[in-house]
Amino acid sequence: MIKPGSEAKYLLDYKHGRIKKGMPINCDFDNFWLHKKSNLNLLLGHDNVGKSYWIFWYFLNLCLRNDLKVCLYAGENQKGQILRDLIQMYSGIKFSDIPDNKILSHSAFLEQYFYFVPNNKIYKPEELLEIFKNSDCEIGLIDPFTALKREYSYSGNYEFLNLARQFVNDSGMTIYINTHPTSESGRSGNLYPQGHDWAGMLKAPLKDHIEGGKSFLNRSCNMLVLHRLIKSPTMKYYTMISTEKIKDLDSGGNYTPLDQPLLFEFNSGLGFKINGVDPLQDLRPNGTISKSFPVKKDSPQSPPFFPQSPQTQINDLPF
Repeated sequence: MIKPGSEAKYLLDYKHGRIKKGMPINCDFDNFWLHKKSNLNLLLGHDNVGKSYWIFWYFLNLCLRNDLKVCLYAGENQKGQILRDLIQMYSGIKFSDIPDNKILSHSAFLEQYFYFVPNNKIYKPEELLEIFKNSDCEIGLIDPFTALKREYSYSGNYEFLNLARQFVNDSGMTIYINTHPTSESGRSGNLYPQGHDWAGMLKAPLKDHIEGGKSFLNRSCNMLVLHRLIKSPTMKYYTMISTEKIKDLDSGGNYTPLDQPLLFEFNSGLGFKINGVDPLQDLRPNGTISKSFPVKKDSPQSPPFFPQSPQTQINDLPF
């Protein structure tokens, strides 16, 4: 039984504008999305649009700026490949041009923020959540949720989601889950029509297209949809993101306007820019924010104004 008066502090804090906001990454994305404690978040996107690359960049910004640690279960990416991309983003230099000693020092620095779960086995949800708990991290990533050993059915989905929700409530961690849409979202009915500038190209999935159905929408706190026009000679350099669910607007975040996703410009392999701003700039070794080597914790380790061409175009997109 919840005691009478137990929510008095919240009621007064709400009245007087003292509700704590989520954590920013210092760019326009903060107007629509803030990281919050004890949340269960979904990321939805078609295959090969760069969901993992974008979320690693986001975590790099979030963790360095807010002194957080993330426990990554990346079932489809190897640790070395992820570290290579993180080091290039963090240094602001093409990886092949970074001196060997800097590569090693940057790797050691970043591994204080990123704990990698071995992906040489398929984990049951209970096993992975126990690893998250023992990692002493504030964030956990499941990428993708289909990499888990569990029953893929309506009841199985709810069992997994209820377990995950109970975990974030009890632990205070926030879990991000990378998901794919159903096959229906990739059929002809979801292509841009003839006469459109992007005729024949695949549209972003609707939130209801999520593989696993409405159970994921019902039990999650927040949801992002990520998309990229991989066959467009110019737009393939932009990751489009829309916010599709924000459970608690009082603590920050908002919905992107219909058909006006946020545009994240691929920054020559150095992460992303949004509206011309690179939020990693002041966090890099030569940036304005001085970052001392962190003390390791006791743990194991729309478009009405779509641009026609990006400032920088390269052919070696990592996704």
